[in-house]
Order: sequence, then C-alpha cells, then structure tokens
Amino acid sequence: MNSRIVRCLIAVACIAAATGAYAQAPSTKGQSWTANGATACAKYLTPDVLAAILRNPAGSPERLDAQSCRTGSVYISLKVANIDVFRQEVSRIALAHPMAGVGDGAYWNQAGAVSAVKGHDRGCDISVLGAPGVTKIRDEALGQKLGEICNKLFALP
Repeated sequence: MNSRIVRCLIAVACIAAATGAYAQAPSTKGQSWTANGATACAKYLTPDVLAAILRNPAGSPERLDAQSCRTGSVYISLKVANIDVFRQEVSRIALAHPMAGVGDGAYWNQAGAVSAVKGHDRGCDISVLGAPGVTKIRDEALGQKLGEICNKLFALP
C-alpha cells in the first residue's frame, strides 16, 4: 500500500512540475476558461463515469478553488497552458506516455494521471489518487477515459 501512495505522490509531483514548466503569461480568454474547473466535477464526473472508473465510487462533487474540484478520489484542475511549451517539456517528465486524441497534446502515467493542453491557453490535469488500487481500469484505458473529460472541457467557451 505504501508503494501505491509513493507512486501517486510522484505522479502528482510530476504534474505539478510540468504545470509550472508549461504555463505562460495568462491570457484573459484562458483565465476565464479555467473557471470551468470549479464546477467540472459536478458536470462531468457523473455516477456513470465514476462507476466506469472506480471500484467503489463515492463522494459528492467538491469545489477546491476557482480552477479545480474533486469527487471522491478523482481530481480535476484547469490552468492556462501553452501547447508549444508542453511539447518541449513532455519528454522530460518521468513515466509519461504520450497519447493522441486528447487536446493538441497529452500524456498519461501509471499512477492514474492525465495532463493535456489545447492551443495556447488551455491546460487540463485529471488524477485519481490511489490509482491503480482504487480503479477498475488502468494505464492507457484510464488515461483515455480521463482524456475524454479533458476534451469535453476543452470544447467549452
């Protein structure tokens, strides 16, 4: 169990490091879009979605701050990010597996996290704390499922 927690903390640290690495000067458009993060869990982490991802889905959507939320062990955070910088940095992120079809660039990792960027002002991070132990699906399948949520968020104005 301790190794799972350590892997999860490493994944969160990698995402946090990457977030700082590919952020750019905030655009007004990007900053207003990130406000969708506060309500994303209520809108996109529906009981059906959570049941497909988690072994024991539980919890009510909770706003964490103006750009992020969580439902149970699933966390969503939106930020201003730049695809050009993301592409330069992704090869330096440990255990990152690039994935197609999510935003303009994305990766998943075995600890249950996805980081994606769309254009020059939208970034989406979704993670499942305790993965893979708490999830029904793992690795690339989990990454794709979480990536679907990022794509829905990227489609918002």
